[in-house]
Amino acid sequence: MASIEQVKAALAQAAEQGNATTMQIRAAIEATEQTLARLQAVAAGTGHPAIVEAIARAEQSKQRLIEAMALIQGSSEAARNYMNVLG
Repeated sequence: MASIEQVKAALAQAAEQGNATTMQIRAAIEATEQTLARLQAVAAGTGHPAIVEAIARAEQSKQRLIEAMALIQGSSEAARNYMNVLG
């Protein structure tokens, strides 16, 4: 059975990994925004269904990345809260 200190150390590592993952997702959001901007620039003046679909999917991707970032941040916070419960 793991000691409280071992559990706290593992929780700290999980929280830090969550922070690293958050930074990676943030970078992916920025890259997705660049993709979206390029698609919107190309689409100016056209309403072709293929480009409309590309833009919609890029926007959906960005939204899901934002949701994923919020979830992993919540996970890290919950891990830190549990560390505090352990003392």
